[in-house]
Amino acid sequence: MELKFKVDDFHEVERCLKSIGVSPGDPVRENNLVLDLMGGPLRKVDTLFRLRNCDSGTLVTVKRPLPSTALKVRHEQEAVLECSQEEALKLFGLLGYGVVYRYEKTRRECRIGEAIICLDELRFGRFVEIEAESEEAVMKAVDVLGFDPEEGIRFSYAALEKDAQKDNPLLQP
Repeated sequence: MELKFKVDDFHEVERCLKSIGVSPGDPVRENNLVLDLMGGPLRKVDTLFRLRNCDSGTLVTVKRPLPSTALKVRHEQEAVLECSQEEALKLFGLLGYGVVYRYEKTRRECRIGEAIICLDELRFGRFVEIEAESEEAVMKAVDVLGFDPEEGIRFSYAALEKDAQKDNPLLQP
């Protein structure tokens, strides 16, 4: 389960985290490739198939929607392939998958209780993403950080970038 919040900068969140003795980790640059087949059958059923670079190779993620709650809830399955992202892309390309969206972000992570707090910086904005296995853990972190749950964003970064491009022609790919 996850909920995102758009912020102008991370100063207030960092101050809040520091006040409870938590410090975000070092920044990690992520390259994310979203894959689909010709005609977009995965997109049509709101399923994400993503390749992300990681220290040990390529993180493969599939997210499928679950019945909604106040949060963005998806069933997520992940596995690490011990090869480069380029090699993984070639492998899935043999099955007909191609890149339909790509994005880079710099992420710093920490924890509040059972929730993972991600400070994500993308070319179209800064976001605090709160992820946990339970709605209660997400909402507890939301409260600790002083966010209004009603202002939480339940959309993917792809959808958020598309919206940002409407408002700012300089963000066009």
